[in-house]
Amino acid sequence: MDSGEQSREFMCMLEGTEEYAQSYQPIAYNGATSRKYGAVSLPGGGFLQAGYSYAQFKHDVDEYVFQAAKNRHIGNSGKIIICDSDWNLIEDSKGRNLMDMMDEPDNMREGQVYRTLLDGEPCMFSYLRSEGYYIVGTLPEAEADFMRDASIYVSILMEILIFAMLFLLVYFLIKKVIINNLHKINASLSEITDGNLNVQVNVRTNEEFSSLSDDINSTVSTLKRYIAETAARIDKELEYAKQIQLSALPSKFPPYPQQDRFDIYAQMIAAKEVGGDFYDFYLLDEDRVAILCADVSGKGIPAALFMMRAKTIIKELAERRLAVNEILTLANEKLCESNESAMFVTAWMGILDLTTGKLQYANAGHNPPVLLQNGTFTYLKSRPGFVLAGMEGIRYRLNEMNLAPGDRIFLYTDGVTEATDAKEQLYGEERLLTYLNGHAGLNAHDLLHQLKEDIDRFVGDAPQFDDMTMLMLDYMKGGQAMKEKTFPADARALGDVQAFLEGELEQLGCPMKLQMAISIAIEEIFVNIAHYAYNGEDGTANVGIAYDEPTGTVTFRFRDHGKPFNPLEHQDPDITASVEERDIGGLGILITRKTMDNLEYSYEHGENVLTMQKKIL
Repeated sequence: MDSGEQSREFMCMLEGTEEYAQSYQPIAYNGATSRKYGAVSLPGGGFLQAGYSYAQFKHDVDEYVFQAAKNRHIGNSGKIIICDSDWNLIEDSKGRNLMDMMDEPDNMREGQVYRTLLDGEPCMFSYLRSEGYYIVGTLPEAEADFMRDASIYVSILMEILIFAMLFLLVYFLIKKVIINNLHKINASLSEITDGNLNVQVNVRTNEEFSSLSDDINSTVSTLKRYIAETAARIDKELEYAKQIQLSALPSKFPPYPQQDRFDIYAQMIAAKEVGGDFYDFYLLDEDRVAILCADVSGKGIPAALFMMRAKTIIKELAERRLAVNEILTLANEKLCESNESAMFVTAWMGILDLTTGKLQYANAGHNPPVLLQNGTFTYLKSRPGFVLAGMEGIRYRLNEMNLAPGDRIFLYTDGVTEATDAKEQLYGEERLLTYLNGHAGLNAHDLLHQLKEDIDRFVGDAPQFDDMTMLMLDYMKGGQAMKEKTFPADARALGDVQAFLEGELEQLGCPMKLQMAISIAIEEIFVNIAHYAYNGEDGTANVGIAYDEPTGTVTFRFRDHGKPFNPLEHQDPDITASVEERDIGGLGILITRKTMDNLEYSYEHGENVLTMQKKIL
């Protein structure tokens, strides 16, 4: 049976189908003969198949179906009509065609109901096609409309009765149960609308109120989640705003690597995602550099926007080669324009002549800077002017002083001195001065970072309420910049490293005894870089030396791009133990600690940076 298309259809009977009938089609063994086959499964397995020729089928339809149709009617006066494939009425002696007896609807489709005229009488009309015949149902339109109206009236009456019963039921429910529960729910909702989203509605006298309680609790829970998600999204957007704000501040340090007459390092830490503090510095020409530290009133986005405006205005005025007091005077006039928010800025700005060391500065209500001269930090006191954007017509005083090579100036905002611990105590100006004098030998980068760590230790778990900005400028005479050379990170290059550094020490007049001790420390650090940072792999190490003439201190700096390795974190060996009992390693670093006045390590921008300092004169 599987060999013919017609017989293949019955293979499904062998797969568990109970019965199956197919449409008329040529039989498998004789394409000229068409039959309709049907099959039923047998209890003992297999199936029984019977064929039905078209002539026999038509005879049976005519004898049984037509007779049955004559006895069927739709409604009271509707009827069933059977037509052949050309819409000719079966059992009609006149041989009439149904389409000639009525107005044929447009786009007539099987199963749809249409209104038409049949023998001049309005009626409802629909048909189905089956086995080559059209089975048509008709119903007079008047009878259909009557049945429709009667159904509508009955439906309306039933709805009125149902709604009356529901009204009575709801009345008693409201009167006896719902009102009290609604009062309970309203009390909980009042707390929720007042902002207490931790309230749980728990009215469960019946299923409906239990469901309502669960729905309210679910809604509040969803609201809390949405609030948390919105807060997270706002935090993310504020983080983007913070990155944009920080990108507007100079962030490359050292900013002018070719300069050997000054160096600058600065940082700004916002109390919120964005803040109003800012710093700035720029070369006005080959011999003059401007520095600025400012603090905008307020916090958040408004302060950040006002900060950007103030920073842009001040820099644009500075590039006109105006005196520093004139810069602040004109900036005040511009910032007062359209200042409906009544925000203001405190600012300290200085312009340093790198050739003469002459510093001209003006103060617009800002904290006094701290000046390092002759190895000691002191406050640079001067009478401050009024804040920028506070009042029109303000003119600012020009102040002057001279810096000597080796001097440094430290600018900061009140977020430093007004940092507050849990006991409401301020970090204060005296504590700041004490810390700076205790760490005056550090370079600007290390000093500012360690100062921030000291402030954090003082504050403890108390939140940071104000932005914190710090800027330090070192004024140096030519030649005091760090001299650097790059060597292969290989122990075999140690001799070249020592030759480079010892040659510099000889030019500085370093005593031979100190040179020998320093050479041992240099050997320990460089060999550690070769063995641990690169672990025998190819790489380079940058070695630098700088001399601070006022203090007689030499600074050595080692930089490499090897894996992070801090030789200072290892515990010193127990030198009181015998050689057999003592752990291997650590002795060289101990000797280096004893030899040098200061040792610092940091990992910055993918670099190991180790700094050593030693006073040689």
